[in-house]
Amino acid sequence: MPYNSCQVVSNISKAYNKTMMNLLTWLSKRRFPYEPLIAVEISRSRLIHNLNEFRKLAPNGCIAPVLKSNAYGHGLIEVAEILETESGCVTSLFFIVDSYFEAIALRAKHIHTPILIIGYTRPETIAIAKLKHISFTVTNMETLRALAKKAEIENTHGGMIGIQLPIVGARWPHIIHLKIDTGMRRQGIMPEEINETIEIIQGSQSIILEGICSHLSDANNEDEAFTDSQIILWNKIVRQFRSKFPHLKYWHLSNTDGHRFKGEIEANVSRLGIGLYGLIDGKSFTPPLDLKPVMEMKTIITGIKKLQIGETVGYGNTFTAQKNMTIATVPVGYFEGIDCRLSNSGIILIGPENIPCPIIGRVSMNITTIDISNVIGVNVGTAVTIISNDPDQPNSIEKIAEKCNTITYDIAVKIPAQLKRAVID
Repeated sequence: MPYNSCQVVSNISKAYNKTMMNLLTWLSKRRFPYEPLIAVEISRSRLIHNLNEFRKLAPNGCIAPVLKSNAYGHGLIEVAEILETESGCVTSLFFIVDSYFEAIALRAKHIHTPILIIGYTRPETIAIAKLKHISFTVTNMETLRALAKKAEIENTHGGMIGIQLPIVGARWPHIIHLKIDTGMRRQGIMPEEINETIEIIQGSQSIILEGICSHLSDANNEDEAFTDSQIILWNKIVRQFRSKFPHLKYWHLSNTDGHRFKGEIEANVSRLGIGLYGLIDGKSFTPPLDLKPVMEMKTIITGIKKLQIGETVGYGNTFTAQKNMTIATVPVGYFEGIDCRLSNSGIILIGPENIPCPIIGRVSMNITTIDISNVIGVNVGTAVTIISNDPDQPNSIEKIAEKCNTITYDIAVKIPAQLKRAVID
């Protein structure tokens, strides 16, 4: 391999920045010593394991990890750092986020992997975006027309668009992925608008079409008829765009569930969201995938007291003791991501033996009460597991979602970003 001085300088710079961040963290801890009560642990080995499981089903093993919404609650920066430092992981592809804000956050933490912003972005933001190696998803004709028009007028009239203000510091070319609606009916240009789209892009010197994409809406349904119709339409669209844009770099349709349709979809990369975090049943794939939940939340017992028969617990007095009991509190509530629907129904695991203890009373903002009557040796400070990374445990994200009659996404993304994620193993 030829010597690359730029790469050497980049590696030295990254090492220096990481060393300085570690030093500042160490100094901060010495000045303000503090040990959080709640630990949100993210397993590096499980994350990479899940990625490799889906590589078996991805086109040429090429996957773009989806890190939007704080990496589905797992920690945007932490997950990006794991993936970027994993040798040979995604360095030739891109991370996917929802917003320009998330892209800024990644670059501020020296994440250098290319980024695709898949959510809607205002044309004005795209026009002045200064971050390097950033692509924007154009989700409608209005944005595409605006980008082409703004660039044209900026070049010829100093940026004045009617009565609008000039786009100060506009930069081009704008690198985009074009989203096409193949049936989900949320975002994307309609198939009948494709010819106009091609004309606009081909006629603009300011727009580079890096990729095209769409989204499967029903890929986990046993009835595959609707997904088949989307795939047929998508494959036709891919052939049309590749004929018009021979240098098109990416075309991607599959989400996590879409990996079931390996071999049917014309694509050279797939998007991996919820499956990356192990929050989907791997047995539903053929052959089955061995997926492992990545996140676990732990804390401690912060209070213990006796409850007499007939006494009530919590707001609204929704629990009444039918016998004398021993109860305990833990310092997590709905602000920390413990769903209110777990009131009087959820489970928390106590100690290294993972003894299940029921949640009693209504979940509060920062406190939850549990029944520890049947557990011996519990004290203030005893370790508890709020969310287990064992999918068979009653407090796994999968089981919590079932109990709350919702989806795993809904539980995971509500774990607040300010809770520190600790990367383990």
